Amino acid sequence: MDEAIVRKWVLNANDGIISTTGIIQGFAGAGAHENMVLFAALAVMVTGGLASGGAVFAEATQDRAAELEIIAEERRQLALSPQEQHDELREHYQRHGLDIELAERVAAALMRKDALAAQLETEHGILDEPPPATRPWVAALRGVFGFISGALPITLAVVFVPDQFRLPVALLVVLISLTATGLVAARAGGGHPMRTVSRSIAIGLFIGSLSFLAGNVFDLLDQLMPQIEIEIDEIPGDGVG
Repeated sequence: MDEAIVRKWVLNANDGIISTTGIIQGFAGAGAHENMVLFAALAVMVTGGLASGGAVFAEATQDRAAELEIIAEERRQLALSPQEQHDELREHYQRHGLDIELAERVAAALMRKDALAAQLETEHGILDEPPPATRPWVAALRGVFGFISGALPITLAVVFVPDQFRLPVALLVVLISLTATGLVAARAGGGHPMRTVSRSIAIGLFIGSLSFLAGNVFDLLDQLMPQIEIEIDEIPGDGVG
């Protein structure tokens, strides 16, 4: 699988893990009822997945629109000055180490086969017909399922684990999930596995702790704020005598 796609999945999955953890810890810190915590976890999984997919779709659509503009411009330049485009292609391969004769033969062969595709790939690194995996709707679905794949294990822990064990088990699931995504990210990006995993876990624990603290603060404020009740006394009318 394409490493760029794997890295994007890891980012979306980490968003799901950390967002759901933050919501659960925040509600728990505020002393919310377990049903409220469950509802919040389910809500953030669904809405977060949709939001992630929408953002990815918008980004992919914008990128593709920019690529189409480049394709149209390259097509126009080929129609106006094919020899100039041929020379640019030859110079590209000369810069990459080919001698002038070989570069000329390569450029001529590519121009005969598909001049537009050759220009797009060498100058801009894009394809005239992108693979299905890069299409906006496919990318959006990956965003949705990437987020949900990160949020789902924690949500399941909230749903099925008894109340007294819910938070410790949820924390354990978070640690396992962040470890898994960290290892996948390190493998896809060539980074150091331990550093990648440690960084992911540190960020997740920091967000979870901060959310729990914020929930406690809001709960404390709710208890300290005076409850103002306005009572309207019925005023009897004066008797007319």
